[in-house]
Amino acid sequence: MARPYIFPDPKDRSPNEPTIALNQQKVLGIYNQHHPEDRREKVTDPVKEWFRDEANRQGWKEATFHGSVCVLSVDVEVTS
Repeated sequence: MARPYIFPDPKDRSPNEPTIALNQQKVLGIYNQHHPEDRREKVTDPVKEWFRDEANRQGWKEATFHGSVCVLSVDVEVTS
């Protein structure tokens, strides 16, 4: 059985890497795990909408799609 996909944690970001890009496979893997009754094979508008909502719920500042790739970003406080 394949490893489960885990939604990235915004607290794992740093000032040097405040964003993370998720490819189509990861986006669909996460979506399909949360929606076993509605499995998708393509990143469609409903998938994007759910993914953005879930990203916001989990603390990401922004989730933007570039085709089927989702870029998650968060504000990271720089300390000196």
